[in-house]
Amino acid sequence: MSEAPATWTESFIVYRHDGDHHGNAKPGALLRYGQQIATTHAEAVGLNDELYAATHTAYVLAKLALHVVRTPHVDEKLTLVTQPERCKRAVNKRITRYYDAAGQEVAVLDSRWVLIDTDKRLILRKHPEQFNDQWAEDVPFELPMRMTKADPGDCRPVGEFTATYSRCDMNGHMNNTRYADVLCDALPWEVWDKGEVRDLMIYYHWEIPQGGRCALYTARTGESTYYFYGEREGKSAFEASLTFGE
Repeated sequence: MSEAPATWTESFIVYRHDGDHHGNAKPGALLRYGQQIATTHAEAVGLNDELYAATHTAYVLAKLALHVVRTPHVDEKLTLVTQPERCKRAVNKRITRYYDAAGQEVAVLDSRWVLIDTDKRLILRKHPEQFNDQWAEDVPFELPMRMTKADPGDCRPVGEFTATYSRCDMNGHMNNTRYADVLCDALPWEVWDKGEVRDLMIYYHWEIPQGGRCALYTARTGESTYYFYGEREGKSAFEASLTFGE
């Protein structure tokens, strides 16, 4: 396994299918860019599908926070710079910064990953020897990860969704970036005409397999903040919050 660069840089174009009716990059699209650069970086140092299959392991996203300084627009070129931190208390932190053509930071993503044993479905606190911690000893930055939650009794149902073909990935379950799409779909058009997403947080509790159905509930937890939780088979599948600003 080769030594990992301290950071990894990759450029993306905000394609038109990544934009909404205002031409703004959708939150889910920004997460997909972040997911792709993390994958590319890991593969560059040998953390690939072959290794995961041989060790019966997989990286799973436990939670994330996205802060948007300025919403990127369609046709913009974004340069992403990502830096992962060594495993601490079973968690790998990865900070990914998004820059525009002028070099201004427009967004930052803080994602927390855990390595699991795919046979036992358990989080591995000690990684297999092939997973030498070659990332940075410390990445001295993090986004707030504490979510303001609503009492379940104050949440209203906003329907069900299914882990359909277009929402699932090669792991056979709903891709973690597609949760953001579901949240955005649950909000009325008027919300999108009054503001833009400034902060997004998602806690992933229980994966939704392909074809799985999940009930979605929401409540206002602030003047411009919406709390969501998804329930599958009587258990919490995920929680999330979206905060809007001008």
